Amino acid sequence: MGGAVMLKTLFVLLLIISTAFSMTLKKVEENLYMVRGNDGLPSKENKGFISNAYAVLTEEGWVVIDTLTTPELSEEFLNLLKKVSNKPVIYAIVTHYHLDHWYGAKTFKDKGAKVIAHEKLKEFYDSGEALQVLEAQKKRFKGVLDSVELVPPDEVVKDKKVLKVGKDVFEIYAMPPAHTNSDLVIYWKNRKVLFVGDLVYINRIPFMGDRNASSKGWLEVLERLKEFDARMLLGGHNYPMNKDAIDWTYNYIKFVRDTVKKLKDEGYFIDEIKEAFKGNPYEKVKMYEVFHNTNVWKVYNELDLEL
Repeated sequence: MGGAVMLKTLFVLLLIISTAFSMTLKKVEENLYMVRGNDGLPSKENKGFISNAYAVLTEEGWVVIDTLTTPELSEEFLNLLKKVSNKPVIYAIVTHYHLDHWYGAKTFKDKGAKVIAHEKLKEFYDSGEALQVLEAQKKRFKGVLDSVELVPPDEVVKDKKVLKVGKDVFEIYAMPPAHTNSDLVIYWKNRKVLFVGDLVYINRIPFMGDRNASSKGWLEVLERLKEFDARMLLGGHNYPMNKDAIDWTYNYIKFVRDTVKKLKDEGYFIDEIKEAFKGNPYEKVKMYEVFHNTNVWKVYNELDLEL
């Protein structure tokens, strides 16, 4: 009897593992679709499926926001979209240069879509640094990124760009350094939907550790995002959010900045500062163990460069 229960439990566990990282296309509302990535870092188990991607169906074709981590994932995403409509993907907009948002772009470019990104992403690609980072990440996340081929954007955004696709209008804004130095937000004017990349979260710790990130700039960007007349926010790692998520993200970043600054001004060293965060109200939030100490370290060093 015990053996039978054990075998049944093992079967259920295997079933969970085998289906945990499947990709499902979710209809958010009419003509708006998403795939929801898993929380975590890239691994063979999750196949690098750790972020969201979105697609808007216009009368002329698809507009895709973010392209996932690998060509296999973006191909799967594209096939799911084709089941809804076989219209072409006209644009693929990359919200920033991180692997889980950019690395699947070749799939769409090969199918004739124009890839749009921040001008800093193109500079990153043209400099050769992007390829160096890819090679390092292939070693770090073994077996996940082997098939990735980077492609540059066809069009870049320096400040603002407006796309008119049939009756749909998409306003694309380049943000100053925040999560990275290549952040874009896309405002779908017809529906008052704001695609925010990795700039806004709720109940999930943001990653502030990118070498080009600015926690000070991020707070300024969040204030700017409040000014949009947006009824829905769609981010890189959450289910659909409302504007309350802006405050949640702002409060966490400010909490880290204020705490680090206070303790640093009092003469504490970085290890002591990290220790002082124990028992804080964010400890149980998703990705805390993965990102929080990195965020503290980043802010600790960033404060030295601020006037």
